[in-house]
Amino acid sequence: MSEHLVAVAETTKLARILGLTDPTELDFLVDLPPAAIREFRERVTDRLFDRDTKRLKGVAAGAKLVPVAISAKVAERAFGPVLCAAVASAVDPGKAIDIAKSLPASFLAEIAVQLDPRRTAAIISAVPPRMVVDAARELLAVGDHITMGRFVHVVPEPALRAAAPVMSDVDLLRIAFLLEDKSAIDNVLHIVSDRVPGVIRAAAEQSMWAEGIDLLDSIAPHNRAWIGNITASLGPDVLDALVQAVYELDAWTTLLPITSAMSHDSLRLFAERPAVHAEPVLAAVMDTALDGGHWLNLLPLAAHLPDAQLAFIAARVAAKPDERLGELVREADTAGLWDALIPLALAMTDDNRRRMAALPVMQDPDVLRAVITSTTEHDLWAQALPLVDALPDAVKPVLASTIGDLTRDQLLAAVLTASRSDNIHTLVDIALAQDQAGRARVLELIDGMDDVEEFLAALTTETPDVVWHALIEVRAEIPAGLLGLLAGRARELDRDDDAERLEPVGATAE
Repeated sequence: MSEHLVAVAETTKLARILGLTDPTELDFLVDLPPAAIREFRERVTDRLFDRDTKRLKGVAAGAKLVPVAISAKVAERAFGPVLCAAVASAVDPGKAIDIAKSLPASFLAEIAVQLDPRRTAAIISAVPPRMVVDAARELLAVGDHITMGRFVHVVPEPALRAAAPVMSDVDLLRIAFLLEDKSAIDNVLHIVSDRVPGVIRAAAEQSMWAEGIDLLDSIAPHNRAWIGNITASLGPDVLDALVQAVYELDAWTTLLPITSAMSHDSLRLFAERPAVHAEPVLAAVMDTALDGGHWLNLLPLAAHLPDAQLAFIAARVAAKPDERLGELVREADTAGLWDALIPLALAMTDDNRRRMAALPVMQDPDVLRAVITSTTEHDLWAQALPLVDALPDAVKPVLASTIGDLTRDQLLAAVLTASRSDNIHTLVDIALAQDQAGRARVLELIDGMDDVEEFLAALTTETPDVVWHALIEVRAEIPAGLLGLLAGRARELDRDDDAERLEPVGATAE
């Protein structure tokens, strides 16, 4: 997508050099590499400027001998803008500026059209801000954004700041699209930071999303969050128009890095848009994420999608072969994105989640610790427990040791969440797989819970036998009060044999 837009900008500038009024006459070139088009344009420029080098140097030398006022008159009435532009690079910059000060703004603008910034950067950088403003106003009056875009990278910041007010938001967008040096875009955005919302809104209102998306593609990574958050703040109409344009232009490689940098609230606003939920849009997003190297940029967005759309993405991920699925998990782990991957795993079918849990990468102790750490930090126990439940028994000791490292508050949060879900057996099973000290810590914590009744209520007729067997196995370590409560709960569930084994010594069954 970016290559295509850059090629369009290059053909637009090439058309100017070739004297074509309609840049679309060069549309047959837009599938070529932009660098090749630019190289051709620069060669054409060189041929035009170099064909009379000796003669032009002679003219420039003569300018040194003639008073400025006379040189200005000769330049305007005898040379004309084309010859002036050709001679400019051979004239001393100071002398050139003095002559320019005596020329009308309209003529300076005509000269600027013909100048080659590679040859005249020293002159352009020395032009006073007032003259830049006057020339910019003349160029904008005739809709010449090409010339302005070609010189932005050599115009000093004070001059750019002075010229910015004469440019409309649409002008800024078009100039940014035609920048000769795209690395200048971040400096321009810094200068007109208060105008950025208007520029993005102009892209939506004027159907100029090709230019807007090119701008998004050109900014440095450190500006992505800023631009993304501004875009999200402009309302649903702008977001919907952006999504539709990105889909039509197949520009997800540009937008996904922006969305992944957004704040939590901005990304939520984006993910809530119905335009994002359309299946063709999600399919295009997934193609870019899984096959275009943007998997890590997708994950933050996926975590904010509604259940149905998250399930769609989960199915596409799970459709990958084991080796590729393992690579995706490893990449997410390395990037520290378990907080986004865990909800995705929860959205998988039970079979696919078990398949993911059985991958070699999920046997890595460091990965398992990262899962528990992220689950704790982001309070994802409700989502993580189904994934943990799908893990093979061989990894339980690692999980048990990791749970043993949790603080009391973290462990309490895990127990409470598990108590309110269908996965209490998972946490109990792992917690009791700890060493004796770890088990004692968990059992004492449960015994002292204000919500211990909630924990007991989570033990139901659906609770696997293995949980009751594990409790019976460590009955000697369970505080007497909790042991009595467990025995009572077992009787309520008609598990009389288990209740008898759990009954505290000396207690009498009711």
